[in-house]
Amino acid sequence: MTETYPEGPLDGLRVLDLTQFMAGPYCTLILADMGADVIKIERPGGGDQIREWHGNPRNPMFMYMNRGKRSLTLDLKSEAGRALFLRLVKDVDVVVENFRPTVMEKLGLSYETLAVINPRLVYCAISGYGSDGPYREKGGFDLIAQAAGGIMHVTGEPDGPPTSVGLPITDLGSGMFGVSGILAACWQRLRTGRGQRVEASLLETAVAFSSWTGAVYLAGGKEPTRQGSRHRQSAPYQRFNTADGYLVIGAGTQALWERLARALERPEWIGDERFTTNEQRVAHRGELEEELEGVLAGASTAHWVGVLDEGGIPCAPVNDYARLFADPQVRHRECVVEREDPEAGTVRLLRTPLRMSEGAVTVRRLAPRLGEHNREILAEFGLEPNEIDTLAEQGVI
Repeated sequence: MTETYPEGPLDGLRVLDLTQFMAGPYCTLILADMGADVIKIERPGGGDQIREWHGNPRNPMFMYMNRGKRSLTLDLKSEAGRALFLRLVKDVDVVVENFRPTVMEKLGLSYETLAVINPRLVYCAISGYGSDGPYREKGGFDLIAQAAGGIMHVTGEPDGPPTSVGLPITDLGSGMFGVSGILAACWQRLRTGRGQRVEASLLETAVAFSSWTGAVYLAGGKEPTRQGSRHRQSAPYQRFNTADGYLVIGAGTQALWERLARALERPEWIGDERFTTNEQRVAHRGELEEELEGVLAGASTAHWVGVLDEGGIPCAPVNDYARLFADPQVRHRECVVEREDPEAGTVRLLRTPLRMSEGAVTVRRLAPRLGEHNREILAEFGLEPNEIDTLAEQGVI
């Protein structure tokens, strides 16, 4: 019996996915959650290197990054494998890869080659440093991009060393930029009838994420320094200690500052010349923190969240993951979905954080087993059973 899945906004879009690890698979994960038919091309006998992490091919990392996709094993280093890939390219909309820029060229599968076969093809390349320039052939990982792209320089406490953000943000960001580029190229194709090459790189994502910190530097040349959780231009807008944990407060405007002073029953702070304006509060940040923590240390985080919520002041506890996934808003918004797997049992997955009034963005199927859909996919592309048997015997699939 054929499985059915909720219709998505990208139903009918067919994608060949040559990616592995994180940046590329996150791009195609989003496309799959949006309803695209994502065909994951993998090496026969091995597949995506994340499959075997911790010795478990159904490990949570692989299950998360590759849900919603179908697996086709294909040896792209063999002549028959490349010929079959070119045959597939004729009838797809998108190819996504995250090799070093030279790999697809050496395989004879560059965008220029594929575009001759399918002029409507949208080809997305995600790499560490981009397709040209002096770093073109360097490999890139999230940690490397965070260092080279300035993120580590501004992350950490003022008196501590540079540190990485605790999540792979340049991988995830590059995947999201890849999705944006693919969708833009598909929209343009509606007008021109032609596809194009789309690029994203971890380094450029890191540079883009410098946002207004980078903009301020470019405008004046002043080197940003590490501030911990503190906002560079506003105060109080940061993390504070409480009696039993941590609380973040976002009272960066004058109105919010005055509300905060009243909510904490310290109205005298409003007229204190050290704190009368945001500029003064930033200049006297150390004294401001001392005053605030002197009050906040007297009660629990939960108590202060209640007080500040009542006063209309943006705040939140610093949740660990146990509290995060038990949070009533996280649960209400169904940020975690459950699916059943015959091998792994109940699998809990993070939902793509996008909702649409029409067209479901959801987990349609769990991550595939290696080569699980070989015969199904190749039959859809017109191969006869005997052709598929021959390819399997030759180790091409």
